[in-house]
Amino acid sequence: MASTTRLPARNGPYGFGRVARLLHWSIAAAIAVQLVVGYLMEGDESGRGRGRGRGGESGQGRGRGGGYDPFGDDGLLTLHVVLGGTILVLAVVRLVWRLTTPLPPWAPGLSRVERTIVHWTELALYVLMFAIPLSGLWLVLADDDDLVGAHVATHLAFFVVIALHIGMAAKHQLVDRDQFLRRMLGRPRRGSAF
Repeated sequence: MASTTRLPARNGPYGFGRVARLLHWSIAAAIAVQLVVGYLMEGDESGRGRGRGRGGESGQGRGRGGGYDPFGDDGLLTLHVVLGGTILVLAVVRLVWRLTTPLPPWAPGLSRVERTIVHWTELALYVLMFAIPLSGLWLVLADDDDLVGAHVATHLAFFVVIALHIGMAAKHQLVDRDQFLRRMLGRPRRGSAF
């Protein structure tokens, strides 16, 4: 069994450090929970946000009057807003860390085309880590059901980008078998490029 070393806080030739990994997986977990909560909100039979006008009267789900009271009686909406705020704060911290901490060297198994895909996927994920919660905040503050489309559009873009992100990692781990995931999951081995 190869000996391992303690993972440093900062990124290095082995891959991403403790801080980058903690931020990456914290945001991933928060987004996963957020998507489940959002799905449960859509399945809620109360009609909140789906045509409820002010005062709880049934409406058409258009225009002002979505009835978005983030800290009212709707526990799922409250949780959704709090998680969105948490994701936004984590995204700010992650962006600051990313801008002030050098990245590890490219994984040796990445082709030039794959490096381009990884680069643009990373940029898109950073934009979406801000766009999704900010579009949700805009929807709640404006209290306007017409803004649901903007919030949903950011989610659709996220699904496309996350599919590329996970697909690239899966290809390298399962097809190329080049230990690509070790850069974000595993502990560094002494003398290893990962």
